[in-house]
Amino acid sequence: MNKIKEIIDQFNFDIRGYRKLKNVQIIDTDQGKYVIKRKKTYHDDIYGYLKNKNFNYLLDRKWTQNYEIFPFIEEVSIPREEKAIEMVYILSLLHNKTTFYKEVVLNKIKEIYETLSKEIEYLTYYYHDMQDIIEQKVYMSPGEYLLIRNISLVYSSLEYSKEQLEKWYAIAKDSKRERVVLLHGRPSLDHLLIGKNRTLISWDHSKRGIPIYDFVYFYKSDYLDLEMSALFDMYQSKFLYTQSEYLLFLTMISIPKKLVFTKKHYKDCYEVFKFIRYIEKTRDFVLKKNQETEKSNHNEFDK
Repeated sequence: MNKIKEIIDQFNFDIRGYRKLKNVQIIDTDQGKYVIKRKKTYHDDIYGYLKNKNFNYLLDRKWTQNYEIFPFIEEVSIPREEKAIEMVYILSLLHNKTTFYKEVVLNKIKEIYETLSKEIEYLTYYYHDMQDIIEQKVYMSPGEYLLIRNISLVYSSLEYSKEQLEKWYAIAKDSKRERVVLLHGRPSLDHLLIGKNRTLISWDHSKRGIPIYDFVYFYKSDYLDLEMSALFDMYQSKFLYTQSEYLLFLTMISIPKKLVFTKKHYKDCYEVFKFIRYIEKTRDFVLKKNQETEKSNHNEFDK
């Protein structure tokens, strides 16, 4: 308590109470509730850069040498679908405002290609080995049975991701320049606070890079209960991917995660259910996008 008081005395707050929440302190003062969090120096650069770009969906910070202090936001309860629309709008705005182009570094392209190729190859062998082990059992657990019944979906997803990766690499390795944006790094609905204003928090993983990574993370974080196809269309209407970016996006969302069984049958079964649901939703997403592309091409031909 003494340390907190020492930190905020310089702001002339009258402390009425405080509590700890994860790695932050929440204080109740005569001027409202505030959050105190240990400062990370690179936040200054990010906040300054975004303010200069007129991106204003940021916390109103005060700071000392070692700590950040910002208002505690009382969130308004809104449906997740509405919150997701807000997230898509803010992400597209972030990417539009921070876009720049740079010369392609071929070694970087090769690194991405080789990393994803190895991941796909590893997962393919991993699931083949897992299938062999499970099928040799006299009694499968419910989770194992659910996985084996749907194992063809896993292989199809891995095969599709490999096909898209090859298409991406064929284009990317011959490109002269690439588009780069400031990425939030971890855009999920939990990191969007909606009170009087909209505020995007948790910039600890922010970096500059290819724009697809933010939506890939958003997609994988919130796929289970959101209609990602419609949200992706909204995002694309404001920030359209290039062909190369789109192929890499398809590659990354199509790579299934690595399942690990824990022998806790209920938990394992639920994790397999989510795993299969992710693959099914991604398959439907891809099919819908392919149909839309074919229809668009057909209409263009008819003209």
